[in-house]
Amino acid sequence: MDIPFIYGKLAVGENFSDRVNEKIRLVQNFLSGTNTILISPRRWGKSSLVLKAASEVKDTSPNILVVFLDLFNIRSEEDFY
Repeated sequence: MDIPFIYGKLAVGENFSDRVNEKIRLVQNFLSGTNTILISPRRWGKSSLVLKAASEVKDTSPNILVVFLDLFNIRSEEDFY
């Protein structure tokens, strides 16, 4: 049986499992400036969901600047700076 998910890369295009309600909520939060935390285990698609919502915001609201930072390898405050 083939596994329908690709692990280790961001899911984009047809590989993104369309989480409609979560995406709508995240887009609304982006547009309203609401700070948002996504909590779930590793590899559950948090980064892919944020990327999808950010892409939609970027396409519909050119006055909003989207910045995507991958902080996976930041292990301490010192690493951050």
